[in-house]
Amino acid sequence: MATTQETPVIPDSASWINGLSSIMRMSDTRLDPSLKTIISSDVKNDRLALFVPPEMSDLQPENLRYLHAMASRNGCMLIEDRRNSDIRPLVEQRDLKPHKLALGIAELLKQTGMPGPTAQLSTPHRLTPGNPHFDVPDLIDMVSTTVSKSKRIVVLPTPALVETTGNETHPISAFACKLVTADANTVLSFFDSPGFKAIGYVANNQFVMHVFIGGGPLRSPLIWANFDAMLKNRFRFQLFRSTQPGQDFGLLYNTFYLDINQAHASGSETTGERASS
Repeated sequence: MATTQETPVIPDSASWINGLSSIMRMSDTRLDPSLKTIISSDVKNDRLALFVPPEMSDLQPENLRYLHAMASRNGCMLIEDRRNSDIRPLVEQRDLKPHKLALGIAELLKQTGMPGPTAQLSTPHRLTPGNPHFDVPDLIDMVSTTVSKSKRIVVLPTPALVETTGNETHPISAFACKLVTADANTVLSFFDSPGFKAIGYVANNQFVMHVFIGGGPLRSPLIWANFDAMLKNRFRFQLFRSTQPGQDFGLLYNTFYLDINQAHASGSETTGERASS
């Protein structure tokens, strides 16, 4: 059984999210559809391979430049994927892992004190109309602003989370804080371990979780997850432009929408209840 432990916020976790927020403030975080894409991953010749959409050199040259830099720095292969994802064999689609990772995330939320039944992946898998939406850069900034006010618990990952994060068995630090402003009334969460980094928030009857895979400035892009966690998976990639040379900033992440207890959305301060202030 997983154990929990309440402790003050530790510098390492706060420094990571604060550093991410500080660097992103140097970039243009306005949404630009031409700087977003979907990539997938697998193993080719015993190396991690990132598959990019065809014709990126013509349609998204800035994105391709960043992904080349990431592949080079992290020892990956970059391959143009000429297959149409809509007609991939069903057996190949079943090989992808988001549903199992969603189970691990739901168990993680339960460990940190979310009341009610275990959260389920939303169907359809999207934000329900009317529920609050925060762009990823804004959410990063919100979490960074509140992390020093948050309480922290430490949990051990469940088997489902261990499996889908590439056998990441390190304890996970879970932070949560209720945010009430003129523009927002929600619970923010931040999860941090050496191989698992995620932020999330309560959106009425849903929990929105962004699991980070990698990112950083163009001059030093890193993969933050274990390579094993990236196998046979798809990720969102978004590039944020900068006026400073080498400071274009990229993020690779997965987004999950989970249905949660309606009663929780109306008043509880938990993401963990034990980890909120």
